[in-house]
Amino acid sequence: MKSFRSRIVLGFTLLTALVSALVAAWVYQSAAEMLRDDTDRLLRDRAYVLSKSVTPMAMRLQPWMEAFLETDKTGLRVQVVDPEGAVLTQSANLTEALPLSHQARDAAITNMSSFTETLMLSDGTPMRVTSVPVSTFRDSQSAVIGFAQAALPESVRHARLDALLMRLMAAVMAAALVAWLLANVLTKAWLRSVDAAAESAHRIGKGGTLRERLFVPRDEDEVARLARAFNELLDKLESAHGTQQRFLADASHELRTPLTVLRGEIEVALRRERPAEEYREVLESSREEIERLARLTENLLSLARSDAGEGLVTREIVDLAALCGRVNESAGAAAEGKRIHLTVDASEPVFVTGDACALERVCLNLVENAIRYSPAGESVTLRAVAEDDEAVLSVSDTGPGIGPEHLPHLFERFYRVDKARSREHGGAGLGLAIVEALVKAHGGSVSVSSVVGQGTTFTIRLPMA
Repeated sequence: MKSFRSRIVLGFTLLTALVSALVAAWVYQSAAEMLRDDTDRLLRDRAYVLSKSVTPMAMRLQPWMEAFLETDKTGLRVQVVDPEGAVLTQSANLTEALPLSHQARDAAITNMSSFTETLMLSDGTPMRVTSVPVSTFRDSQSAVIGFAQAALPESVRHARLDALLMRLMAAVMAAALVAWLLANVLTKAWLRSVDAAAESAHRIGKGGTLRERLFVPRDEDEVARLARAFNELLDKLESAHGTQQRFLADASHELRTPLTVLRGEIEVALRRERPAEEYREVLESSREEIERLARLTENLLSLARSDAGEGLVTREIVDLAALCGRVNESAGAAAEGKRIHLTVDASEPVFVTGDACALERVCLNLVENAIRYSPAGESVTLRAVAEDDEAVLSVSDTGPGIGPEHLPHLFERFYRVDKARSREHGGAGLGLAIVEALVKAHGGSVSVSSVVGQGTTFTIRLPMA
């Protein structure tokens, strides 16, 4: 029973059958009590009529009495007995005398009332019997001179209850059958959209394209939510697939370029004998390309680790002010070489929790980019401050700035504002992507603002320790 539709149909049918069975049980119990009360009321009425129909001088049934009491029509048995229980007269359909119990005698003696009970005949037949005292006045006192008894076999009541039970069982089975048919019809209609969605998903998976989307019905909220959620997943998968394809294409291109340069230079050098100085130039050029390959490979490895959730090796308390000082020392030589004025504005300690090496690499990447693309004589400022519950780390330069059309794409992998200049500086467009990945791994965010001709500022916000 793996089918969702089958489980719904079965569950709906069983639930309907259970509710119908409970209702039927309640109806049966109520009917049994009502039938018992009606039977007892009928017996009391007939016994009372019989007690008033006989006289002390004629304690016997008259022919018209049985017709009046409807003994043949109802199956009623009646008799009149003396105080000792000896039968004085009885109806024609009564083949065995009804016993007179002590409880009936006691009820008559104490309050002259009727008494109804279930008695067993000698052959084991259960009878519902009502005994009413027949009294007369003697010496201004009421005296019991006999008992009028009316009885019905319990089988009469049981037969009626059995007939009712059969009808109730038939009703329960009919309700279950109707529920089964109705559930099949409804589930077929309800799950039509699910079947269509499954078919679309199968077609998408089989066709290998992520451009198709599931139909979103307007009149089925649950299925519509499922379809929208699946379409959102397809959007993310398509975006991730496209990013992966672009990443592979760009990575292949970036790896192919230095390899092509290496192969070309080596092939040219091997065409003829050359002086040692020319071989030295070829080796130095090859070393530059190898270094570019090594940086690219290291950056790709960093991004892969970040995507796998392994961007942070350790977590410890890191002082961003001290980190800015170390970055200043590391990048100081490159700044002096380009006559860039590198300053640090971090007078107070700013503590965050994270990987010190990863945060230092983030800061160093931004500073090296600022130095690399700023003309000689400009300045680069590294700042670390605490704002409310956030640590703010920023790198600002007074360089040429970045056009607004490039700002939304700066953190994309292999994106370069000026590919010619990036190639000249040995960049592959992965530095800012690594910065964003490591900052997000620390639970922070990175943003950029720039004005052409005035400079660029990268701002990193991290949770305070």
